[in-house]
Amino acid sequence: MALGGVAAALLAFRLDVPALFDNEGRYAEVAREMLLRGDFITPTLDFTLFLNKPPLTFWLAALVHHLTGPSEWARLVSVAWAAVTLVATCRLGALLYGEVAGLVGGAFLAVTMGFILEARTLRPDMAVAALVVLTLLCWRHALRYPAGARTRLGWLVALYASVGVGMLAKGLVPVVLAGIPIGIVTLRERGWRGVLELRPGMGLLVLGAIVLPWHVAIALRHPGFVSDYLWNQHVKTFFDKKLQNDTSGDPLWFFWSVFAGRMMPWIVLLPLTLDEARRGFARIAEPEARATAYLWLWLGGLMLFFSLAPSRLEHYSVPALPAGALLAARAWQRGARGQVGPLAWRSLVAVGLAVTVAGFVLIARGSTMLTQTYWIAQAPGLLTFSPIAGAVVAAMGAAMAIAARRRDAAFLVAAMGLAMIPFSAIIVRAEAEAEPLFSWRLPARAVMSAAGPDTEIVFESPREYQLVAGLVFYTGRRITLLDPPGFVPPDYLKPEMDGMFLSHAELRRRWEAGDRIILVSNPLLRREDPAEIAPGPFRELGRFGDRWVLAPAAASPRR
Repeated sequence: MALGGVAAALLAFRLDVPALFDNEGRYAEVAREMLLRGDFITPTLDFTLFLNKPPLTFWLAALVHHLTGPSEWARLVSVAWAAVTLVATCRLGALLYGEVAGLVGGAFLAVTMGFILEARTLRPDMAVAALVVLTLLCWRHALRYPAGARTRLGWLVALYASVGVGMLAKGLVPVVLAGIPIGIVTLRERGWRGVLELRPGMGLLVLGAIVLPWHVAIALRHPGFVSDYLWNQHVKTFFDKKLQNDTSGDPLWFFWSVFAGRMMPWIVLLPLTLDEARRGFARIAEPEARATAYLWLWLGGLMLFFSLAPSRLEHYSVPALPAGALLAARAWQRGARGQVGPLAWRSLVAVGLAVTVAGFVLIARGSTMLTQTYWIAQAPGLLTFSPIAGAVVAAMGAAMAIAARRRDAAFLVAAMGLAMIPFSAIIVRAEAEAEPLFSWRLPARAVMSAAGPDTEIVFESPREYQLVAGLVFYTGRRITLLDPPGFVPPDYLKPEMDGMFLSHAELRRRWEAGDRIILVSNPLLRREDPAEIAPGPFRELGRFGDRWVLAPAAASPRR
């Protein structure tokens, strides 16, 4: 509990920096509109029906808005889930490897790169991580008691309750992520009898009590929701066949590469547990080896599941981070006990030296390499972080090599963990430097400095029209959406389509007539000449990365 509290306090430091990025805006804005409308059942975005996501993150963000006012502090939702994740990870590690290893695993997770970044990001993935860990923790507790015992029944109720809350956070995803290790281990060790001992009938009742009320209420209010939510948003989205086709998945190599980055620095320790995991899959195995195999089922099952999904996004790997942290803690534990062989230590020396070299490359050439990315030139302050980050990386690598040479597991993990504190601070500061390129706050200020009360604000909407959310949030105004080419509305949205979009022809007519309009460009398209955006003569009100703010040259938008 103390670790969770301290970590939450540190993670919440300057949570208002940077401004909400695009993927956070939809959750903050839907929550703000819930408060404004006094309707916590039906989510809206830009005051138009928005039923693509389950409601839990909206509800919790609305609670924070109510307490603090609409702001970036809605990220406290993710900070709170991060604290839950840490505590649950410590307890699960204690069950698997002992109290000390559990605490070490929680400490490792607290300084894992991806965990720090996700804890400061408003979206459901940290909630999913927390609820998956809670589900697995309850399962392991339940297995300690005989079938039919009252205590076991209580843990199973808690297990299904965790899954139910997870479904309110991200649909069926938590069911799959927790179900992979639970299902494989149960069937292998106990067969179908083991499945029955998990009391699935009772589980359906618990899930129904938690999940059904909101879903039934929405289905009764909005015909078309059920078919779209179950078929389109889950099944077809998994195969990247969603009717709207409004998002594109990350390449497989990128998904795995970013997971390795998110798992920094502990990714280098995970291979040290593979041999023990192999032994843990045997019919007769030591409890600790079985635990390691179980953690690899969790991590590997999640990564394989999303690898099969063309719609995968890099942050979908977040619920695997607790498993990785516990595996790293097991590697430390085995190293401290002298159970790591000479080859493994020599490999860690080589890794440390490679990391040192990478750090010196960052110092010498990092800024030059960064300039190869076109948008970096629009945030030149980012270049100053490269030599600082390189120095931290080089120091960590050198310490790793020395510790591995001495076969000192405590020194090794201390060097890695402590290095992540300044490195994480650099990354968070770099996010703030990049804010103008990935957030709507500054474009919204440019809009509002020129817009009068009767000025129409038009957004050049992509098919993923939800991208407008941050602009709505920071302007506090309803935004007119320019008709996106090829947009196919979900069934529930079809009755709302009249007046939802402005046609290109009508925008041109109003623009040429000199109406008071401000046009904000689609940030997903890279264009250096604003003449490609405006339908006629224009004035430039501002540029922020690929976000242009334009107005007709013939009229002032403010009256």
